[in-house]
This record gives sequence, C-alpha cells and structure tokens, in this order.
Amino acid sequence: MHAVRFDLPSGSVRAGAEGDRVVLVPAAALADIALSAPAEAVEALGRALGSAIGRRAASRMGDPQNASVEDFVTQLSGEAALAGVGTLTVERWGRALVVLIEGSALPGAILGPLVRSAIEMACGRRVWCAPLSGDERTSRIFVGSELGVGRVRDWIASGLSWDEALVKLHGGRS
Repeated sequence: MHAVRFDLPSGSVRAGAEGDRVVLVPAAALADIALSAPAEAVEALGRALGSAIGRRAASRMGDPQNASVEDFVTQLSGEAALAGVGTLTVERWGRALVVLIEGSALPGAILGPLVRSAIEMACGRRVWCAPLSGDERTSRIFVGSELGVGRVRDWIASGLSWDEALVKLHGGRS
C-alpha cells in the first residue's frame, strides 16, 4: 500500500488507501489564509485537514476502538507527518492528554481544529481541544472533555500558565 502516489502524466497526487486526491500547497499560502480569512474559515480548513488525516489513520488501524494507545498515536502521527503537519507526539499530564506538534509550518489557528478533527475521525468519538502554548517550533494542544477544556481555557485566560492549569484540573494546588 502506498501512502502517497504521484501520477505525473495525469497531474494528480493521491493519498491513503482510498486514493483521496490531494493538492500540494505551499505552507506560506496557508499561513497567509490563516492571517486574512475569517476565524470560521480558518477553523474549517483545520477541520478538513484533520478529518483527512484521521480518516487515513483509522483505515490503517482497522478497528481504532481496539487499537492500543501506542498504535493509535503511531498511525495518527504517521498520517500527520505524511500530510506535512510536523511531528505529532502525545504527552500525559496525569489524566490529561496533550498533543505536541513540533516543526509545523502551519499556524496555531489551524492546528487546534486539525488535532480535534483528526482525533474525532480516527476514534469516532467527540473531543474538545484548547491551545496551551505555541511558538515557531512547537504547539501544545490540550485534548479533553468539554467541561475540562472550558476550565483550562478559563484558568489560562485568568493568568495561570498552561501547566498550572493542568495541575489545577487534577485537583492540585495553583
């Protein structure tokens, strides 16, 4: 099975087992869109990219509900890398799940919706996400329940650092 197929005579690129047609787009163009488009359009772009990644990861796992966490993350990370998103890993903070994306050329405004949609599509369950931190090289995105994500967002907005918010989420002092 080929992850990405280039058909030069027909001018097409296909990805995944189903052969979804994809277009190679310069990252700078996506960054320009993220800066100039309405927030809803940027979120829709992130969701579309994430859904494709999650769908391809799920097809490689067979039954995502029976996959180990390691297999799930490996498939999701592999598909994210093939899509050019960067290196995706997972950090555990107690019961909290944090997705770490390193080396992405995509702006953070796209990464949050991308991660959410990729996980939802891959596991078939609804999740919520909140950006925790981001710079030119690294983005951290908290993945959790609607209530947990809301709390973490509120605590960060009130001045807590993201790591203090995760500790507080688990009943720690902050």
